[in-house]
Amino acid sequence: MTKDIIIIGAGGHAKEIAYLIEDINMEKKTWNLLGYIDRDKSNIGKLNGKYEIVGDDTFFKGFNSELNLVVAIGSLDKVKTIYKNISIKYPKIKFPNLIHPSASKYIRDVSIGIGNIICAGNIFTTDIQIGSYNCINRGCNISHDVIIGDYCVINPGVNISGGVIIKSSCLIGTGSTILQYLIIGENSIVGAGAVVTKDVKSGNTVVGIPAEPIS
Repeated sequence: MTKDIIIIGAGGHAKEIAYLIEDINMEKKTWNLLGYIDRDKSNIGKLNGKYEIVGDDTFFKGFNSELNLVVAIGSLDKVKTIYKNISIKYPKIKFPNLIHPSASKYIRDVSIGIGNIICAGNIFTTDIQIGSYNCINRGCNISHDVIIGDYCVINPGVNISGGVIIKSSCLIGTGSTILQYLIIGENSIVGAGAVVTKDVKSGNTVVGIPAEPIS
């Protein structure tokens, strides 16, 4: 039996999540994708890729049915706010982990929270802890004993070495590398292509090879 799911957001990232759901359904029919939610009411009824924008911010008012939801918006602050508000107001709404079939076979000896998006081609080794509401984009390598907090975005092609701790609300840029046993503090940004060779303090943005903070 399939379960209803809806995507908050109607941009390019939301369209990619729709295709992730399709790939999961090709492996095992799991989800009935209802469409997208967009805050702009004038977009209701329009298509984003193959799926329709079915509502705006008022969609959930009076909602009392079981529903699965995923947030596909670029802003980490907005993602956090949406998940927290919805979980308080609508207790019947659930936040599933969406794991691409090509990555699911590597999810072993991995503890994982809720609401995570794990895209195609990700490789996990062993004894990894992943919190909740993270997005791990395509083709990342995550080594042993890595810990990832909540509300993080890890962009495509990232290499995370063993024993790394990435605290909550971090953005890890495309193609970056984090060397072993380092700590990335909360609310930090690692720039695209950076090579992180030392701990990153909370709230810092680091770029370059080796990665250094910028103002």
